Amino acid sequence: MRLSKLGSGAEHWNQVARGRLRGGVPGDLLAEHTRKTYLDLVARWADVTNTGMILKTDLFQEAFGQAQFLFDIAQVNSNVIGIDISSEVVQRAKRQARHIDVDASRYLCCDVRYLPLREHSIDLVISDSTLDHFPSEIDIANALKQLGRVLRVGGTLILTIDNKSNLTYPPYMVIRLWMRLGLAPYFIGKTLSPTELRHTLEEIGFAVEESTAFFHCPHPDVLVAWLESSLRRLGRGKFDNAIRKVLASLERLGGKRTRFLTGRYIAVKAVKH
Repeated sequence: MRLSKLGSGAEHWNQVARGRLRGGVPGDLLAEHTRKTYLDLVARWADVTNTGMILKTDLFQEAFGQAQFLFDIAQVNSNVIGIDISSEVVQRAKRQARHIDVDASRYLCCDVRYLPLREHSIDLVISDSTLDHFPSEIDIANALKQLGRVLRVGGTLILTIDNKSNLTYPPYMVIRLWMRLGLAPYFIGKTLSPTELRHTLEEIGFAVEESTAFFHCPHPDVLVAWLESSLRRLGRGKFDNAIRKVLASLERLGGKRTRFLTGRYIAVKAVKH
């Protein structure tokens, strides 16, 4: 399959899911930290308990990772739709949800650029690093238009996307080479700068109320995961709390003026006009 097609193809993500199953999914403190960070962000910008219908645009973590946070939301508000382009991911996410008695009947296999949902049927959209897996900026804009279509007037979009201003984020030509060499675990797509994202949202009919950069842990994941696992093996669990404290302290960089240089993701809260 050509590189330019990988990010938008369901079969690519089905293959990623199959490989993930064969390789196993070890639990780690970075995943625990990711889950907490996302839950804190959502709680800061939305009252999920008293929100109507909620749409989450990605089920990969719900299928495979301790970093998932949708199940936590579903336990306080059952009006949840989850979508993913991969049928393998959707089916596994449903199985994982059933293990903890979470209703997964509205988990759908579909492309976020072509949502099979009615206009104005959603009150809150949570899109967590989904739109940065497309091969072009046009795909990102098309996905945002679909999210705007299904949101009711006054509805909220909480969106996170790769931050290319991050000091440890490599140039895209390096990312493309990394993918061609087979070193990337999945397709890494294009992203938008904070200004580009704001302009795109405003053109679609959103008002951006808040914008920040968060998750201040350096790239790449494989290096961070290796460092964590090495420390945990060396300390046999004695360093776990210290690792948690380091990760938590890094998030305090979100309050600094340099946050867009250290945060992995841009995060925006946008309201539909």
